[in-house]
Amino acid sequence: MPFAVYALRKSYAGVEVLKGVDLEVKDGEIHALLGANGAGKSTLIKCLSGAIQPDSGGLLVGTEKFHELTPKSAREAGVAVIYQDPALAASLDVTDNIFLGREKRIGPFVRRKAQREEAAFWLKQLDADIAPTDSLSKLGNAGLQTIEIARSLSMQPKVLILDEPTAALSEHEAEILGQRLLELKKQKLPLLYVTHRLAEVFALADRVTVLRGGEVVLTGPVGDFSHDELVDAIAGTKIKRDRPATTAARFAPAVDVKDLLAPGIGPVSFTVGRGEIVGVFGLVGSGRTELLETLFGSRQRHGGNVSIGGQTLALSNPSSAVAAGVALVPSDRLRKSIIGTLSSGDNMLLPSYKMLSRLGMRMPSLESTVFNKAVGRLNLRPPRMDLEAKRFSGGNQQKLVIARWLNDTSQCRFLMLDEPTQGVDVGARSDIYTALRESAAAGTSLLVTSSEPEELIQIADRVIILSHGQIVAVLQSDEIEEGRMLSLAHNLEPATTNSSKGHVVHD
Repeated sequence: MPFAVYALRKSYAGVEVLKGVDLEVKDGEIHALLGANGAGKSTLIKCLSGAIQPDSGGLLVGTEKFHELTPKSAREAGVAVIYQDPALAASLDVTDNIFLGREKRIGPFVRRKAQREEAAFWLKQLDADIAPTDSLSKLGNAGLQTIEIARSLSMQPKVLILDEPTAALSEHEAEILGQRLLELKKQKLPLLYVTHRLAEVFALADRVTVLRGGEVVLTGPVGDFSHDELVDAIAGTKIKRDRPATTAARFAPAVDVKDLLAPGIGPVSFTVGRGEIVGVFGLVGSGRTELLETLFGSRQRHGGNVSIGGQTLALSNPSSAVAAGVALVPSDRLRKSIIGTLSSGDNMLLPSYKMLSRLGMRMPSLESTVFNKAVGRLNLRPPRMDLEAKRFSGGNQQKLVIARWLNDTSQCRFLMLDEPTQGVDVGARSDIYTALRESAAAGTSLLVTSSEPEELIQIADRVIILSHGQIVAVLQSDEIEEGRMLSLAHNLEPATTNSSKGHVVHD
């Protein structure tokens, strides 16, 4: 039975967030929902789950029409929503999580055997190699999402909505989850799939709808659209993709890493020129994050030297790294970067307050000037200094973290970014890419990891390929292309040392 939304409208304080949205998800269809941060996706999902009430319009679930829902009535109607952060009880096993809050009982006694048998049935439907008695501690993120899906299926839903379920997953975990969704298609269940990863749209989805400014601006079969057409529809403008050809010789020496050795890393040696953006690409377990965290001093280093501008640095801890002009934007902004209860101004200016003070006194006007200039470069929305950071979208939170090191007071000479656009829409990505290029043009050396080859194709001057903590190749500008990067990362292509082409290998 199909699922449909018709003429759905919602306003906040006179500002219309949803402007008559129409959307249909057919039986056995994966329908991708795309849009920039602030496009209205979250508001739409909240209306469908009953978390908020629309002003007008309604939805069709099977043969029943609804003008508004509560969370309870949404579940009873057959609407199931799975969010990117699984809401599971870590102390309970798989079966107990699937039936949490709606246990099968005879009087006061829980029918544990019946629950385990039904849990096994739903896990089998997903072709999941997970036992009903497994502890959640044994499962990765993809496994936890699978438990969420099994729990939703056990409620016999008529539509399943997945809100960025792969945002925090590795490539391998995302692939596993994709296989689970393809299994669900066979059961003729309508699936509404919200994602920022366009590769998933082309790999999994049958149809796609793009929201922009609370309106549907594109919809139809996925095969009718190119990657660029989807990107342009999301952003509302054509995204510049040209990356000028460069050579390592163009950049003056700046950062020199020699024989770096740490748990899971090395020894590795490489350089980053002044004003150069060097990408780091590798599969899960390749050591991308470990490399950056070791250089930042948050992981113990067993050997090797790091120098900037010819000066050898200790980098024994993050404080010494920052003092030396080395900064890191971690991939996990919620746990390692952003402080949600502090204002956006405090989040951005934390490392700069000493420089912005006069005789130990804070200078609000000076702080405001620095803040406004920095967030203007990154197109922060809303550009408010007083708003709590947790009230910004993920993409705008990431802009705050990046602006922390890219402002007029920052003395950052070497900026490292670990998956800087993870969970960020294409419009915000464009703003971030522009800011990184401008920073490089001003002389900052940048080291950027990404699990998306296209990202490094767009911004990197050179790309280091990591595998099992070793550098297997360094691709120059004219060699950076997706097939080559993946082939080297999978060790499908023999890597040979070629100094003229930049292929540096550590066997």
